[in-house]
Amino acid sequence: MLYFLVTLVIFASMEAVSKPLMGTIDPFVLTFWRFTAGFLFFLFYPGIRKRFSEIAGLGFKEWRVLILLGILNSFLAMSFLQVAVKMSSAATAATIFCSNPVFVLLFASLFRLESFTAGKMAGVLAGFAAVAVIMSEKGFVLSGGMLFALLAAVIFAFYTVLSKRTLLKISPFTVNLVSFFAGSAANLIFIIVYGAPFMPDAGFYETEKIAAFIYLGFIVTGFGYVTFFETIKRFTALGASLIFLFKPAVAVVFAYVFLDERLSGTFFSGLLILSIATLLVLKERLKTLFKS
Repeated sequence: MLYFLVTLVIFASMEAVSKPLMGTIDPFVLTFWRFTAGFLFFLFYPGIRKRFSEIAGLGFKEWRVLILLGILNSFLAMSFLQVAVKMSSAATAATIFCSNPVFVLLFASLFRLESFTAGKMAGVLAGFAAVAVIMSEKGFVLSGGMLFALLAAVIFAFYTVLSKRTLLKISPFTVNLVSFFAGSAANLIFIIVYGAPFMPDAGFYETEKIAAFIYLGFIVTGFGYVTFFETIKRFTALGASLIFLFKPAVAVVFAYVFLDERLSGTFFSGLLILSIATLLVLKERLKTLFKS
């Protein structure tokens, strides 16, 4: 339960902390640097010799899965989420991204890791309705920011399900170390081809913004992924996604306190529907969580 709560607070702060950086650094470049910092976190974490021994023993199949995890998360999902933060409000990006338990259920059912019941089906439909309501906040203008947040949610859901299967065989530290490196390498290739400015603008080099980047790199991307994987190990992938049931409410608080974001009644209606949808999808796991 402690890992769950710590992950919730850390992950919920990501959008609010990164939003002020968006005027000074490209979203893909920020993602590259923060996952590079996360890689260094795991590289110098105690017990690295044991991790290198495990890495040396990985087979081709394991390497393939870890590289795929890195591309899905460290490159695609988190870069798309960062684009969403840039193009919309931090609270909106966080809330749409938190529809991912709906997609976790779909992927977990596809891989036969979860049963698909009528109640969960109702949750899926309600989840799609919630996203539609949030997207309609400005008269159902399908803005790029909202669409990027939704795409990030789908990719991260697949990453979560695949992580659960991978963690049955490989330790969380090894998974993060290898996947962060692979995802950052893929992102670097994209940045070079895309021609994005590799270094931040001059406005980035302020005490508050540098502190925000350090927090994103070592706390959110480093320590946060340790607690997230520990949560996945203790529950199912769907159970771990309970974090995203509570994250929107916490993220909205962070956005209000630190960014002074004001949200409409339509937004909060969508947030309520999304909460109900996630409860329907995760009802069985929620009972397990509070019994533990």
